[in-house]
This record gives sequence, structure tokens and C-alpha cells, in this order.
Amino acid sequence: MNRKFLVRIVFCLLFVICDVKAQVITIYNEQNSELPFNTVRCLETQNNSIWVGTDVGLAKIENEQWEVYTSLNSPLFSDDIRSIKSEGDSVIWIGTVQGGLFSFNGTDWVNYNVSNSGLQDNLVRDINIDQNDNIWLATTEGIFMFDRTDWHHWNIQDNNLLTNNITSIEIGLHNEKYIGTINGGIIYFDSINQFIEYTIINSGLPDNSVVDIELDPSGQPWFVSPAAGLVTDNGIGGPWTYYNHMNSGISTSSLNCLKYFGSQIAIGSEVAGLIFKSNDSWEFLNSGNSNLPDDHVLSIQIDNDQNLWAGTFNGGLCKIEYENSLSTMTQESFIIYPSVVSSNGTVFFERYFTGNLTMYNGLGELVFHKKCIDQNQFILPIHLNTGHYQLKLSNQNSLKTHQLIIN
Repeated sequence: MNRKFLVRIVFCLLFVICDVKAQVITIYNEQNSELPFNTVRCLETQNNSIWVGTDVGLAKIENEQWEVYTSLNSPLFSDDIRSIKSEGDSVIWIGTVQGGLFSFNGTDWVNYNVSNSGLQDNLVRDINIDQNDNIWLATTEGIFMFDRTDWHHWNIQDNNLLTNNITSIEIGLHNEKYIGTINGGIIYFDSINQFIEYTIINSGLPDNSVVDIELDPSGQPWFVSPAAGLVTDNGIGGPWTYYNHMNSGISTSSLNCLKYFGSQIAIGSEVAGLIFKSNDSWEFLNSGNSNLPDDHVLSIQIDNDQNLWAGTFNGGLCKIEYENSLSTMTQESFIIYPSVVSSNGTVFFERYFTGNLTMYNGLGELVFHKKCIDQNQFILPIHLNTGHYQLKLSNQNSLKTHQLIIN
């Protein structure tokens, strides 16, 4: 047998084996568990438990045992949960749509709302706790900070914020705060709570809306946008690096949530399931290549055993257990060359490839598509104009992108 052909067969077999063993997905929904509702907005870990916020109640799962809290069986009088934050081994903070902020220590409940505290909005989208134990809240009436005694507030009227519509808050390594908004850019608070707003106009930020924020191990902030994809700050308020469906291997620019997962970033998207970024490689887990029940992912959390949990819009809660590292899900580094080529020239692949080949122009418009079967080169169409293009090679499990200049 031809040696090259044998090597390719062995590689394909290894690839399939890795894909089959890559993950085990357990689905929890209203039909097969005590999950109170199939829309899972937020997730939080505490010890060996996962707290789950839904549109119809709060739940905790530990060792397959459920505890459910709703307005029918607890003082949690607002069942529409939007945010959860654990504090220590026992206290959990809960943000709701109509009931404000709750704390629960396993026995006692405390509620803070517009009628009994300095909180001026009963919709609490995000909760975080800084290094001084202050509680920070993202609301539709601005930013609130509760120092356990007094309430502090930042909004359009009093502080000239560009918007009161706050989505997310992340605490930095030096007690700085990164705050996401809808249509108001990103707000950076320093350790003494002086703030600067960064927008499209004053910093080149690609989108003025950010819905979730995560720090990598070095403390660098990463942001997801509902329209501009994944963004990171390489300085302080820029320069920004951003990844969208036109300039990278990401399959959609409409993103909802993210979490650092080992050396990778796990991202929940609006329509494309879960996306994983590792350096310049992109991997995908969706309803087409797995039994993920819904490609609309609203929330992500990592438990103490490094299992990934995903909350979906219609499909309930998923626990994803990886038997191999995520890096085994895709092929080894796959080189495409050259980067500058003439129309009707040839682009070469380091290895034989089977899957879809697509090309997009600089506006993100599809200009060419074909199916490749065991192919190691591609002759460019003669009709292409000079300019910048993106070449994408994709199959069920991976996607490789290559920037081309046609001269």
C-alpha cells in the first residue's frame, strides 16, 4: 500500500477516535430533571454545587441532587433570575428582574429593592464582589455599589455616563472594574473608583455594546459583543484586537457569554452553539456535531472538576465532560500558503483536506464555495478582483482561516 495513503488513513482514524471521545454531554431539562425551566440565564459555582438561574426560579444541583427555590416555596418572590454570585462557602447573591437583589445563606433570605434600600432598580443583570467586599451591580438604571452599609450610584444624570443600561461587571487583579453597557461603550473604574468611558469614537472600540467580560490568567480583559464578536484590550482603553466572522475563524459575530477554560476561551453564541478559541485555532460544539440541544447559549460556567456547563435558551442545562483536552478535537497546525497570490494562482495546503472551502471578500461577502475531497491545493477563480480576501477551510469539527491578498 502507498505509504502516503496509509499515513492519511491512520491520521483520519485517529481524528475520528479523538472526536468521538472528546466530550460527553448530559442534558438537564424540565422533562428529565427538576430544572424549573428550560431557559437558563445564569450559572455559578459554589463548592461542589452549580447554581442555576432560570426564567421561573432558582435551582442548585450537586451530585445529581436538586434543590429548587421559587416564589411558591421560599421568600424569593421574583422567579425571573438574571444573575448569581457566590460569596464564600455558603452565601449566594441573586439578581432578579422585578425583585431586586437577594442574599441567601442556606437558611436566611435578605432582599434589597427600590422600596427598602438605596437600590433604584429592581432589575439586576450582573453581580460582582470586589477585593474590599463591596458588592457591584449592573442594572438598567446605572451602576450600583453596596459597601454593606451605604449605597453608591453612577448614572447619566449624576455622573455623565453615556448610558444607564449596564450589562456586566468584572473585577480586575488590582481591584479595577471593567463594566459593559448597551450603547455606552466600556467603562473602566480604577481601584479608587475613578472612571473612564471607552467608545467607538474616542478609542476605536469596535462596538459600543458589551454583554459579558472575562479576564485571562494575566489579567487582560476579554469582552463579547452582540454584534462585533470577541474583543480584547491590549493596553488600557486600546488598542483593541477583535475577532468576528469576517476576519477570523469565529463562525458568528453575535455572542452572549464567555469563560476562560484552561488555556482556551469558551464562548456562548446566539446561533452557533459553543465556540472555543485557543491561540489562532477555533473549535465548535453545536447541535450539528454533537447532542447539544440548542445553539442559543446564554451562560457558561466551569465546575471544580473542569467540566463545562452551558445554559441555553430553549434546551435547558448541559454538563459537558471532556475525556481529552480540547486541543485533541481538531487537527494539528494546518499551514496554508502563500498569503499573496495572483488571480488564477494556486494556494497550497500542508496536508490533504476534506470539507468545505469558502472565500469572502473584504466586505465579508461570499465570493466562492466548493466541496474539497482529499485535496492539498486550490486554484483561485480567474474572475476575482485584486484586494483582500479570507479563505476558510471547514469540516464538522474544525475551521482554519487564511488571509489572502490577490494582486
